[in-house]
Amino acid sequence: MTARAKVLVTARTFQSMRGAPWEILEAAGLEVVTSGLDRPLSGVELRALLPGTVAVIVGMDEVSAEALEGADALRVVSMNGVGLDRIDVAAAARRGIAVTNTPGTNAESVADLTLALMRRLPQHDALLRSGLWKRTAGRELGGQLLGLVGLGRVGKAVAVRARSFGLALQVFDLYLDLKFCSEHEIAPSDWQVVLATSDILSLHLPVTADTARILNETTLACMKPGAVVINTARGELIDEPALIAALTSGHLGGAALDVFSHEPPIESALWKMDNVVLSPHLGGNTREAAVRTACQAARNVVGVLTGGPVDTLVSPGK
Repeated sequence: MTARAKVLVTARTFQSMRGAPWEILEAAGLEVVTSGLDRPLSGVELRALLPGTVAVIVGMDEVSAEALEGADALRVVSMNGVGLDRIDVAAAARRGIAVTNTPGTNAESVADLTLALMRRLPQHDALLRSGLWKRTAGRELGGQLLGLVGLGRVGKAVAVRARSFGLALQVFDLYLDLKFCSEHEIAPSDWQVVLATSDILSLHLPVTADTARILNETTLACMKPGAVVINTARGELIDEPALIAALTSGHLGGAALDVFSHEPPIESALWKMDNVVLSPHLGGNTREAAVRTACQAARNVVGVLTGGPVDTLVSPGK
């Protein structure tokens, strides 16, 4: 590895911290530079910053084929998080650029938020701060049927917490860990049953061609009347106009959303609905998770550049 090779950091949380993640890169003899911007970069913006860099640590930036045209020395795109839907992995592979991510580093934090959103606590805080003493009746979690859509690391962490609150559990996932389901008394089910019977439906899927807008006009109509939707995964999993329609009609009892199809979100009817709780994509935004994620992203860079082990290699590159 060339001494003082340049690593570009565009991930906002990584840029905002110092300490261990930076030390991992600097101990490997790398020069760290940042975008200096507290927002995701477009493909055009990223392309202009890539020349001369051997690695880039990205967040919600657009790592498109166009952006990678500026990659004259790039060997690795290290995602400071899990989602790869904004990274053109195939384009990176064609250029021999490795792609890595950090699955599991924020699972506990996202699971914590998921359970908190089920009680709609942020909504009541906002009402009181606006001057309204409005005591709407909620529901106890115990005894309700929670439908988990996706049983990866976050889904499993939610399941463990949900059991301690007395929720009954059922799950839909094409690749089920049956041993985990047995240990935690989770009933594997099919998609239509989970839709039709869950009191609370919680999404924990990546965005793919098969899962994009998995909740749409048709599937929302199949949900149990009065059910609540929780989404702490990816905004693109839900057709937002269809969700608004289901909430407006009263078919759904509520929704809690930490993620949106456009971020920051475009103002919509969701903002004014009293049966909706919104939060700004902060599920994994705890100090502990941020440090774990950034350290793993940094270790992934060093691993690829030195030929060392990389536990979370998505695409190997050269």
